Amino acid sequence: MSETQNAIDAITAAQPSPGEQYFPKFEVTPELVQKAQELVALYPEGKEQSAVLPIIHHVQEEFGYICADAIPWIAEMCKSTPIHVAGIVTFYPGIHRKCPGKFHFRVCRTLACALSGGEELMAYICKKIGVNQAEMSDDEPMVVSEDGIFSIEPVECLANCGFGPNVMVNDTLYSQVTRKKVDEIVSTCKKQVAAEKKNK
Repeated sequence: MSETQNAIDAITAAQPSPGEQYFPKFEVTPELVQKAQELVALYPEGKEQSAVLPIIHHVQEEFGYICADAIPWIAEMCKSTPIHVAGIVTFYPGIHRKCPGKFHFRVCRTLACALSGGEELMAYICKKIGVNQAEMSDDEPMVVSEDGIFSIEPVECLANCGFGPNVMVNDTLYSQVTRKKVDEIVSTCKKQVAAEKKNK
């Protein structure tokens, strides 16, 4: 096995997550190929590699994270190399190598939010959704609840500094978040999951 392949395997090692039950398993479908081709077509001939990041974002949106199987496929679509794609996946904190929960909390930890109670809010959310904050690390800051419903990670600025502390849940931004607001969000999420299970 080549050193390149060893490097790819090391940085894309499978990280099982309870959140996987809420996302489809990565699969190359005609629809996925068509979307990737559309993104590649936005760039001039010979610059297909520029589409790596947009395709990564699309794959993560569809499947929750970037698994090891997705990396060589993305490279092939962009006329790139697996090691180049893997380098991008590991460089950006917002790109996940582990599947998040159905509801993913991003808690701002930069100065403005920290001064308005962001650190205390992070601890409260972790307790509320049942995760151990101590499990967060620089290499893997995201922690997923045992039931896969929730996950949480600290992030660098949500671009709403005058209204902290800020929390983003999936694609929804919440400003001036209080413990009461966290309770409401978590309750709403749990009710949604319960309703979905009931309707299955």
